[in-house]
Amino acid sequence: MRKLFLMSIIALGLSSCNKKEAVELKFDVAPTQTSYKVNDTVTFRVSGNPDQLTFYSGEEGHQYINRNRIFAESNEITLEFASHKRYGTLAGQPNPISLFASQKYNGDKTTFNESDWVDISSAFTFSPLDNAENYTASGVVNLLGLSNIGFTIDKEKPIYFAFKYLGLSNSSAQPRVFINKFDIKTKTTEGKIIPVLTLATGGWSSLLIGNSAVNWIIDGGANTSRLRNQGAGANAPGNEAWVMTKGFFLTSVIPDTGVALKNMSTRIDEYSYVFTKAGTYKVTFVASNENVYGGDKVVKEFEIVVNP
Repeated sequence: MRKLFLMSIIALGLSSCNKKEAVELKFDVAPTQTSYKVNDTVTFRVSGNPDQLTFYSGEEGHQYINRNRIFAESNEITLEFASHKRYGTLAGQPNPISLFASQKYNGDKTTFNESDWVDISSAFTFSPLDNAENYTASGVVNLLGLSNIGFTIDKEKPIYFAFKYLGLSNSSAQPRVFINKFDIKTKTTEGKIIPVLTLATGGWSSLLIGNSAVNWIIDGGANTSRLRNQGAGANAPGNEAWVMTKGFFLTSVIPDTGVALKNMSTRIDEYSYVFTKAGTYKVTFVASNENVYGGDKVVKEFEIVVNP
């Protein structure tokens, strides 16, 4: 019995020695002052050495409180893009590019039908033929005000947008077209303007119609930087190609993001930031340590006043 008791004590001691715990997080940060002017350098002193440190400036799109927000109530949803046409000619094909929207299309290309789409091109401005590579702004259009051209949006349903390229077969070369901006934003009921979809986050995919041979090229892939269709030379067959966004909800928004300042392999004792607009900003630092035994997090917030 005594031997069994001693073995239990030894086992308990070994267990205590091997016990691992999450490393306690010791972290602090503070601005050198709380009032600045536009374009001043705002300096924060950092102490401690967290594994991760993230900075939220408090500006639009970078507010800690909205880091998990994916939907927002809105009363205005706008779209603007920029287009460019060059080379070839518009003779015989004055409108090689147009913009469509659909809440009937379901993302299945095998059942694609143009009748499921509404041409909303007339609400926007498109580029003239310009070999100087100048992009033309489409204008900012409220998507909730397109009923006059036959498109009424149901905010409870997903929506798709698409550019259609139509190059006709004639004695002239088909123009090349380019898109380098596509921004959808919502104005919340609180009056804030936040992004819903951008060219980079559009999830674009292309579709050739019939025997078309010239497709859209999606530069940048999953992080799209430009859409372009190269058209075809003189006397080439006609081409029809569509490039479409992913389906999404117009009330969905991109969560606010912070800037990662450090990881486990780096150290930071000071951080500087410049605000380019006057205002009062709630700056947030989020420090964290985490391993297989657990984690710890510290959130520090400051109000920074930026004067004109």
